[in-house]
Amino acid sequence: MDEAREPGAAEQEPTGPEALERTGPEAQERTGPVGLVEVDLDDAGGGAGPATAALPCGDAPGPGPGAPVVVLLHAFPLDRSMWDDVVPLLAHRCRVLAVDLPGLGTAPVPGGDPDLGVAVDGVLALLDAEGVSSAVVAGLSTGGYVAAQLAGRAPERVAGLALASTTTRVGPPDDPGERRRTAERVLGREGLDAVMGSVDEGLSEQARAERPELAERVAATIARQRPAGVAWVCRALAARPDTTDALAGFPGPVLLLFGERDGATPPQERGRQLHDVRPDARFVVVPGSGHLTALEAPQETADALLDLVDAAGAGGAGA
Repeated sequence: MDEAREPGAAEQEPTGPEALERTGPEAQERTGPVGLVEVDLDDAGGGAGPATAALPCGDAPGPGPGAPVVVLLHAFPLDRSMWDDVVPLLAHRCRVLAVDLPGLGTAPVPGGDPDLGVAVDGVLALLDAEGVSSAVVAGLSTGGYVAAQLAGRAPERVAGLALASTTTRVGPPDDPGERRRTAERVLGREGLDAVMGSVDEGLSEQARAERPELAERVAATIARQRPAGVAWVCRALAARPDTTDALAGFPGPVLLLFGERDGATPPQERGRQLHDVRPDARFVVVPGSGHLTALEAPQETADALLDLVDAAGAGGAGA
């Protein structure tokens, strides 16, 4: 849905592909007050809407004006609630915009041909609407596809790029034919049961056994999605472009974040492929975590993102 080692000072971090960094519970706790409020732009709660509408999001204002902005993009077939445990760990230092991607959560199902570029349009429209010049953008799984496209299209709007449990290449875990067939199944008799396998794919075996509430949470999130929206995203995933060049050409700092026990995007395969493209990136593998690091390891995820915020510098984001 790959392996973090003990964090040290940024200047001491090796960047070679053999030097994977671990983060763990011993990392310094970063907590703070969070006031997550709904940003309801362009009537985001209903059916089909304009492709260029600003995407709906939850807004944790952070410590005040001038704070760096972090945009969080979730996995499929979930919604922005995937980030709920991470947001308060960032909000004492950053303004956090946790976005619903098109067709999921409260975001409308777009009209026209399914295309993840619609999500990029929506994020850019949101930044414009909120007066944000640039932000650290973090995407997990499908959110990573959107983040990479955004960095390729508008690198000046991305102060730092975090790609978590994802890939830039076309192919598995997004086989185009399989994604199109899943869309048909979702719209047919199976409905959302066709994507309930994401519960097992997203969480490590240990998490499913020892923390059943996480599996219940993922299943409940999937169950509240709209079949039309899930099918739209499936078809958009089937058509997604290769974004390897976008990652290679992005001028800002990059974080690659993977779960050690991620079977969908294994760190030793997918993570290293990305690190080969960006050997200067910070490559973090979270011990014991599966695909959905934001759910299984929110503290480690937040710590890595705050380090990216530091690397990007406060000057890159405005609100």
